[in-house]
Amino acid sequence: MKTATKTSLLFLGAIGLAGCDGPAEPFEFATTFDSFEDYGALSAFADALVDEDGLRTTDDIAQPDNFATAGTGTTSYTGAILTDTRPTDSETSRLLVGQLQLDVAFSTDTITGYAGNFIYEDNEALNGTLIGNGGFVRVSEQDPDNADVFSPHFTDMNLVGGLSGPNGEAYDANIALTGYFLADGTNPDSPVDSIAGIAVFDFGTTGPAFETGIFAASD
Repeated sequence: MKTATKTSLLFLGAIGLAGCDGPAEPFEFATTFDSFEDYGALSAFADALVDEDGLRTTDDIAQPDNFATAGTGTTSYTGAILTDTRPTDSETSRLLVGQLQLDVAFSTDTITGYAGNFIYEDNEALNGTLIGNGGFVRVSEQDPDNADVFSPHFTDMNLVGGLSGPNGEAYDANIALTGYFLADGTNPDSPVDSIAGIAVFDFGTTGPAFETGIFAASD
């Protein structure tokens, strides 16, 4: 697999986004972005960790010793989720990016996720927030037949909800996340400091088709 250095990029993943102790009702991101350009650092952070085939390097995949440092509290990981629309005969591909927050409860090994503030590269914005939850496992197992392949910590965690566009478009959206917890691979006692993986976008029968997306979030 391709390799990239994660540790030096964690600061970028935190720019403009701060973790919070718990979600508000109704949920709001701590910081919101007004334009596609505002997502530059967060998009770069995601691109550095993962592509449409998965993690760029498996060196930093967290294992049980890394999770043990988290204790029993809840940690918020914030970042970006992005994808491209598939081109059609009448439209070219467009990059779509949104904010992502994953609240991880280490006492129950569960995740509550939020995605919203989606903006296309031409600054067309979508309104609405997708919400979902799921569980995770603390062991990522290496494929005995391929040393570069490890099982994810969670699969098909669905973020669902309604999104609307500026011209009255309405989408019944579902984004399925498959992800890995990451830590400093050289130190088994280092904490889990980020989450990254693949995002499969589905905007229903009224929405565009998408390529395989990616996401990354840091604490």
